[in-house]
Amino acid sequence: MNSLLHKRQQLLQQMEQIQRMERGSLQTETRPSLRHPDHDRGPYFKHQVWEAGQNKTRRIPADQAEAVTQAIEGRKTFEKLAAEFIDATVLLTRAEIPKDSKKNGTKSRRLSKRKPPATLNNS
Repeated sequence: MNSLLHKRQQLLQQMEQIQRMERGSLQTETRPSLRHPDHDRGPYFKHQVWEAGQNKTRRIPADQAEAVTQAIEGRKTFEKLAAEFIDATVLLTRAEIPKDSKKNGTKSRRLSKRKPPATLNNS
């Protein structure tokens, strides 16, 4: 159990070190050149994110593309660490429950599908 507590602390420290996060993804696109058909223009970067029920897209300048990529990776790493934290906490919670606990001692009786025997009424 002590190792689970230690693992949780390590995960929290790793999550705390992530300084930048961004949702969505960064896509790279090129466009054909009108003057030189053999060459493409670009790359151009667009950041796509799902917000308020819509896919929002914004253009990113080439000099900021690396920072956005790192922020997206930061979010993905944080989500992975958070899932590991949840797993460790669930194991810790389960370890606290005594293994010798037993179910409620009352037994339920199965209802019979047969009809009860007919009774004679001798009045």
